[in-house]
Amino acid sequence: MVLAVWGTAVAHADDPSPKEIYEKAAPGTVHVIGSNGSGTGFIYDSEKGLTVTNAHVVQGEAALKAVVENRQPAPVRVVGIDPCEDLAVLKFASPQKDLKELEFGDSGKVETADAVTALGYPESVEGGSSTQNAAFTSGAVQSRAVSADPFPSLPRYPALIQHSATLNPGNSGGPLLNSEGKVVGLNVLGYAGAEGQFYAIASDHAEPKLAALAAGEKKNDPGWLLLDLTDPILPSVFEEIDSPEDAAAFKDFQSRGIEGVMALYVRADSPAAKAKLSGGDVITTVRDEPVKSMAQICDILQSTAAGETLTLTGVYSGVLGSVGGQVAEEWTTELKLPRN
Repeated sequence: MVLAVWGTAVAHADDPSPKEIYEKAAPGTVHVIGSNGSGTGFIYDSEKGLTVTNAHVVQGEAALKAVVENRQPAPVRVVGIDPCEDLAVLKFASPQKDLKELEFGDSGKVETADAVTALGYPESVEGGSSTQNAAFTSGAVQSRAVSADPFPSLPRYPALIQHSATLNPGNSGGPLLNSEGKVVGLNVLGYAGAEGQFYAIASDHAEPKLAALAAGEKKNDPGWLLLDLTDPILPSVFEEIDSPEDAAAFKDFQSRGIEGVMALYVRADSPAAKAKLSGGDVITTVRDEPVKSMAQICDILQSTAAGETLTLTGVYSGVLGSVGGQVAEEWTTELKLPRN
């Protein structure tokens, strides 16, 4: 159980003002835009044009653009991604002049009640993602070291900072800054069951993983986007694609009581696609181990070496592209993990 600590944020007289923190960090905070949604990231290597964001911001996106302050959107590509850590590194497709990078701080020195600032590009009140400037919210650290397994469709988060700086949809991947304006966390989610309770991946956990991601690491990304079968977002997916037939078929499939995770999307030419997986296929076991959450699949992926082969079993759901057999009919395939 996580206990929130409320009270006045602790700052020091020689710390920069909130305005100074914003003016220094906003030029390095990036609006990440895809065809299915948007999020936030921040530049951590200006010379190489590298931005870090959450993996869930960019998964399933065929093309991405990034906006830095009031510049024109510029294409970016995913050079490395780890959905099991919810981290991704992006690189501008062409050189960008005068980029500003944010400096990492030591999240291990963060204390309860320390003042923190969150920057990001939340979705606008009109429901779009047209915000032109990074939004600023402030709060305090509520707990400096939290682990969480928040939702079945998300991975486990072993190192989080719980804070009260408001996060809204679109803020994912943005920086959490300490009172010196240094990055101590990568904002990732809020807790719907409690007002004013938000989380960021601690910088001491995230930063050491960026070099491998920038070098192209994708071992834990077979090229799928997975959702737990009980995830309440699943029915809305079929509404968004305007497919009442799929919505009805999924409702029928859910009534069968099958446990597993659905591949909502499979990227072309990915290891998952080469294993003949299709959108809508339901995975029930990996390496003979039953799976019904993203965290369980990640436990297996993270314990498996790059280039190894995993045996997957599952069933056809009858929705999206999962029509290779009768509904609930079992299938088996071999998934070879990427070698990076």
